[in-house]
Amino acid sequence: MPRSASKFVCSSCGFQSLRLYGKCPRCGEWNTMIEEVERPVKSSRAEGRTVEPVILSKVPLQDVRRFSSGMGEFDRVLGGGFVPGSVILLAGEPGIGKSTLLLTVSESVAKSRGRVLYTSGEESQNQVRMRAERLGVLTDELFFAAVQDVDAILEMCSRVRPELLVVDSIQTCEDLSVDSLPGGPNQVRACAVKLQQYAKEHGVTCVMVGHTVKTGGIAGPRLLEHLVDTVLYFEGDSNHLYRLVRAQKNRFGPTNEVAVFQMEDKGIVEIPNPSEIFLSERNASRAGSCVAVCLKGNQAMCLEVQSLLAACVYGSPRRVTGEIDQQRVSLILAVLARKLEPGLDTRDAYVKVAGGIRIDEPGVDLAVGLALMSSYYDRPVKPGLVCFGEIGLSGEVRMVSRMEDRVKEAQRVGFEEILVPVGFVKRHKAQGNLKGISSVEEAVRYALGGNL
Repeated sequence: MPRSASKFVCSSCGFQSLRLYGKCPRCGEWNTMIEEVERPVKSSRAEGRTVEPVILSKVPLQDVRRFSSGMGEFDRVLGGGFVPGSVILLAGEPGIGKSTLLLTVSESVAKSRGRVLYTSGEESQNQVRMRAERLGVLTDELFFAAVQDVDAILEMCSRVRPELLVVDSIQTCEDLSVDSLPGGPNQVRACAVKLQQYAKEHGVTCVMVGHTVKTGGIAGPRLLEHLVDTVLYFEGDSNHLYRLVRAQKNRFGPTNEVAVFQMEDKGIVEIPNPSEIFLSERNASRAGSCVAVCLKGNQAMCLEVQSLLAACVYGSPRRVTGEIDQQRVSLILAVLARKLEPGLDTRDAYVKVAGGIRIDEPGVDLAVGLALMSSYYDRPVKPGLVCFGEIGLSGEVRMVSRMEDRVKEAQRVGFEEILVPVGFVKRHKAQGNLKGISSVEEAVRYALGGNL
């Protein structure tokens, strides 16, 4: 009988090595290398099992009948709702609201579809009952169990026969046949495989909650993301009201779909029209503010970019940015200093997006530049003006992706003028509220008005 080989796997990033490290060479985390025993591979031919190929065009099509989660925005991210037999991984930072969201969804499914089994390896019955009381979860079709053993979870499923199974979280699940602690690569892989096999065989939708590491990825082996059908990220700042659910992977729908939610005292509420919510508190008469049409995933939304320029107190100027990349702001400041106001890049610059939504796409460049110049001249941007576009190093304003969707969103919200790259206007001459600009100098003069 061949001997079982062993290797060491980092539980944070999945790095593998034949030797033990105190510090992972890839991600730099300490004490994350866990020993993993590889079992000898058995041949299926030796057991007499054969698989015959079939003609793909003759495989009968099956009609996928989805069922709703009770939240329209969450259904849209899933591609139209839950698919029976699918496995979903919902990941997010601790305390961001994953359990609150899933408990709300569980109640809606229990009322409309059938029984739901919610299991937790992190919280007791009393803790979850207190949250359910706060959220108003009162249905008798929602079952709960505080258990870690994956076999016990599957045994309860055979008795309860739920339509939806929620496992909170996969990192706390334990397979007693695997000789390692919960959260290790072996345990996570073994538990996820058992849950996936049960979901496929019995047509039960399974939602697994995943932990994230400080770099933003999902903790555990990378196999976990390949194993499931859908990977959702629950994002946001715990100090802000708004949360985002983003589809990173979806075998039953489009990827990069985004839904916006708001955390309230009595739970989480979906926001079908995020642009109006983010702009509801904006004062258009104040300097240092400009509205940009940005893409968050596949959804276009109007967001307020705020900036403040101040005299440099210390030796080197500061760049304080929360939701926009600091290097992007430094680049825009350098272009503005070269083309408009020499010495502008020597000032302290503070830039943020109202609402705490992080933007990492180039369409926000023009709004950042206009907000900075508005703060510098202490002159507000024209009321009713919105913009988007990428700023090049020579000061030109370039086109960005999905500009038609951005224009439609700006028109739907009710903006009177849309400042866009001139190349887009040449393609859409019929739309009268478009103003094409070719350079950042032209954009600043038009948006702030008059001679500067």
